[in-house]
Amino acid sequence: MEHLCKSSNKSVVELSEDIIIEILHRLPSKSLARLVRVCKHWQKCIADPSLAYSCRSQRWSPHPTMIGFFCQSRVIGSEIRFLDLSSKTSSEVIDGSLDELVNFLGRRLYIIASSNGFLLIAEKRSNQRVYYVYNPATRQHFSVPVTETSCMKVAAIGFHCKVDDPEKDVISFTIVRYEIWYFLRSSVTIESFSSETNVWTTIYLTLDVPLKVCLSCYRKLASAGVIDGVFCWIDHGAQIIFYDSVNRHFWALRVNALEPWYLGVSGGVLCYASLYEGKITMWCLESNIRSPDAVWVRKYDANLIDALRNNPPLGLVAAVMCVDIHPANPHIVYMKINGTIVSYDLEKNIMEFLYEIGDGNYLFFTYEWHQWPRLL
Repeated sequence: MEHLCKSSNKSVVELSEDIIIEILHRLPSKSLARLVRVCKHWQKCIADPSLAYSCRSQRWSPHPTMIGFFCQSRVIGSEIRFLDLSSKTSSEVIDGSLDELVNFLGRRLYIIASSNGFLLIAEKRSNQRVYYVYNPATRQHFSVPVTETSCMKVAAIGFHCKVDDPEKDVISFTIVRYEIWYFLRSSVTIESFSSETNVWTTIYLTLDVPLKVCLSCYRKLASAGVIDGVFCWIDHGAQIIFYDSVNRHFWALRVNALEPWYLGVSGGVLCYASLYEGKITMWCLESNIRSPDAVWVRKYDANLIDALRNNPPLGLVAAVMCVDIHPANPHIVYMKINGTIVSYDLEKNIMEFLYEIGDGNYLFFTYEWHQWPRLL
C-alpha cells in the first residue's frame, strides 16, 4: 500500500484499501476521472470495469439519462439557458456543478449541436469555420482545427460523440457538414472531421438522383441523430436527408407527413412525429436504416386537444412546437405550448408542466448524462 503521508517527525500514516475505496466512492464522478492519474492502485480502484467494487463499475450506465435542455434564442447574441428536468422527471443527479451558461471563452457563443452529453459550439451563427467541443460537466473544451472550406454560408451539421465503451475515458467524435442548397443538384461536397485523425477531410459525392435540400433556417441545422454512422436531417420538403459516413453515400427519403413534423432518434430507432388537426402520430423505422425500401410502423396516436383540456392553464388555443423526442422512450415528446415546456406521454395521453419559458423562437439541445464522465 502506498504511504499517503510522510514526515521526519511523525510516524508513517497508512490507510487500508477498504478505507481508500470508501473515500473514492464518495467523490464526484468528474473528480474521479482526474484521480485515476494519481497512481496505478487508485487507477485500478476507480476505473477498472472488471472489478465489481470499482467506482466506474458502479457508476457507468450504457443507457444515458436525459437531464434537460440547453436552449438559446435565434436572436443574434442571445444568451444560453439550461432547463434542468432531472429534478422533475428523474432521480438522477449530476455529480458536481454543471456549466449552464457555456461561457468558457468569456464571450457569447452559439450551440450548434449536442451529442451524448457534449456540445458543439461555434462563435458565429453563419459562415462558421471555427468549432469547439465542450463538456459542461467537466468544463473541458477542445478546439477543432479550422475547416478547409470558407464559403459555406449556411451549413447542415452532423455531430456524434461515441461514449458506448466503458473501458475508455477519452471520447472520440465526428463532425460532418455540407452547404444547404434549394435547387436540384447532382453532387454534394461533404467536410468531415474525426478526433482520431484530428484533420478535416473533403469528400466529393455524385448523387444517385438529383436532390433539393431544403433544411429550414427556423429549425436546428444539426442532424436529428446518428444510427450506425448514418446521420439524419429533417427537410421541410417532407423528406429525410441521410449521409452514410461509413459507406460515403448521400440520399433522401420521402415521408408521408404534413407540416409540422419532427424527427428524432429514440432508443436507437429513427422516429418522426406529425401533428395534424390536434392529433400527434408517432412513426418508427422498422427496416434497416440503409435499406432503400423503408418500412415505417405507426406506434402511437394521441389526441393533443384532450390532453390540453386536462391542463386548463395551457389553453385550448395553442401555439405548439415539438422540442424533442425522448432519446430512450419514443412515446414521450417534449413540446413548447404557449410559452410553456411540457412533457407529453403519447401512450397515456398525459401532459406534465415543466418550465415557463415565455414567447420567443428557441433552439433546444438535449443534454444527457452517462454518470461516468468522459474526457476530451
